[in-house]
Amino acid sequence: MNCMRSTPLWTPVAALLASWGAVTGGQVHAQEEAVSVLNGGFEVFEQLPSASGQLHLAPGWTDGGSAEARADYYHENGSNGGDLPQTPLAKVDAFEGRAVAGFVAWTDEEDPHFEYLTGQFSRPLEVGQRYEMSFAISSGRVHDWVQAGIGVSDLGISLGHAVPTQVGHEPLEGHVQFSIHQALYNRNWKRFRFVFTASEPFTHFTFGVFAEDVRRRQVVDGDRTMAYYFVDDFSIREVSASLGADEAADRGTPGTPLPDGVFMPNAFSPDGDNVNDTWSPVMPEGVTGECVVVNRWGEVVWSSLAGVDATWDGFDLNGVRCPAGMYVWKLSTSEPVEGVSEWKGWVNVLR
Repeated sequence: MNCMRSTPLWTPVAALLASWGAVTGGQVHAQEEAVSVLNGGFEVFEQLPSASGQLHLAPGWTDGGSAEARADYYHENGSNGGDLPQTPLAKVDAFEGRAVAGFVAWTDEEDPHFEYLTGQFSRPLEVGQRYEMSFAISSGRVHDWVQAGIGVSDLGISLGHAVPTQVGHEPLEGHVQFSIHQALYNRNWKRFRFVFTASEPFTHFTFGVFAEDVRRRQVVDGDRTMAYYFVDDFSIREVSASLGADEAADRGTPGTPLPDGVFMPNAFSPDGDNVNDTWSPVMPEGVTGECVVVNRWGEVVWSSLAGVDATWDGFDLNGVRCPAGMYVWKLSTSEPVEGVSEWKGWVNVLR
């Protein structure tokens, strides 16, 4: 049934709207206030969802500027097509809390449709400051009777100063700060992280497929034509500018940039708070190899076959917690990529 949240809802909503004023109303923020993603976990709502296409019920989020390409909002206490875990397209539990968002990233090769999610920061980003953004994404356990069930590549995040203007279901143009190059399909939740330096005082970010030549792959038996994703737990935090002082630190050995589709995070904080707890190198589809991490004494503390599921939790090969500090990673591919088969860099363990 449809139901409204009781009066206590206005407390978190009022707080959220107050933080919006700092972005849109020009109020001055204290320097010590940490930037955040407004309603990053979709927990705050104006009304519980009762059908698809109701992302507008989650304050801080919108549908990429289109009145037609309407993204979805799901909550454990929702009803009909708006509840968890049994959504109209797949079965999924929230990554954190009790709510998630969902959207069609791409569908139909002959007449492709695109949907986007646009979120907002609690205050404008500081130019020159380094930030780490993270989010969780899943395809869910897709139902047999729906068209969802494929993965697409080039899901990305584009930073901006306002909600973009999407025309119908047409793809958006935009400079992408982060992109998942492999065709992503995963029934379980997977967290992605990326580090960037703010070149402008960005206030918004938009998530979806911006590339024109979308690549897809069939991942479930049957005639599937839609790439649909659930997302949760968007966050942002400042990271030390010193991590990026040496441009070679997260880009391999000097003069040898990482190939397209490879992303090696340069820091993580395995402290058990479920935020940035693991180090997950990203490899493009079809590229195989090995990734090794060594400490300052040259001892191997972690190694894995390179791939989308390779994850270091901050413990060494004996299960002992690794101390904070800088570690060296080495990536070797089975076949040369652009004439190179080995790269090295640094990852900082923050405690």
